[in-house]
Amino acid sequence: MKVVLDIETVQAPREEWARLTGKTPKTGEGSFPDEGFDLFAAGAAEEQRQAEDEQYGKSAFDGTFSRIVCIGLLEFSDQMEARSAIAWYGANERELLRQFWARLAQDRPTLFITHNGLGFDLPFIKKRSIINQVKPSMDINLAKFRTEPVYDTMAIWSNWDMRGWVKLDVLARALQVETKSGSGEQVAEMWEKGQGRELARYCLQDTYVTYACFSRMNFRQPLSSDVVLLQPELLDVG
Repeated sequence: MKVVLDIETVQAPREEWARLTGKTPKTGEGSFPDEGFDLFAAGAAEEQRQAEDEQYGKSAFDGTFSRIVCIGLLEFSDQMEARSAIAWYGANERELLRQFWARLAQDRPTLFITHNGLGFDLPFIKKRSIINQVKPSMDINLAKFRTEPVYDTMAIWSNWDMRGWVKLDVLARALQVETKSGSGEQVAEMWEKGQGRELARYCLQDTYVTYACFSRMNFRQPLSSDVVLLQPELLDVG
């Protein structure tokens, strides 16, 4: 069996990020002896604040800090016949991961198809599984510069050159396949509004686009989304 996967994540609150990084608010600094020193200190404090803002922004892509709220999975036969589409979503990350790994234990896939899966999705899942103490049901080799067991459409399209990495919707338009239904910036908004099912459908659409790009990159005509995403399983893990 072959699978296509994608994850959706949300960033940790600023307070949680500060706790994990060991940063504490500065209070009770007192007054400065003269105006010149005061201005100098204010400038240094502003530079530090900007640096921390940048660090916090980057933490959104690190499983050490952020968490998974949805995993989408498409299942195909070895001949790439569509089998099923499933997405787990919800605030109970531990249960989400447990059900995901249980499914992979049944499937025993020989190929994982992703877009930036080697750089983001799979390492992120691994980190969150360790943090939640959910033991993976199988070991996924994340070695680079190969097409199995992980076929990373972004890395392979660019021949592993970071200068040529493209976003999924850009690659989809270049390969003339169906594009994404939204952008990653909408994920946090959907999550905050409690739109879990909508988020799961968005995630599955991303998996379909990844599948379509993979098909075209291997000189195959992708099945339509109506076929691949027919009657998807959207599972709320709480």
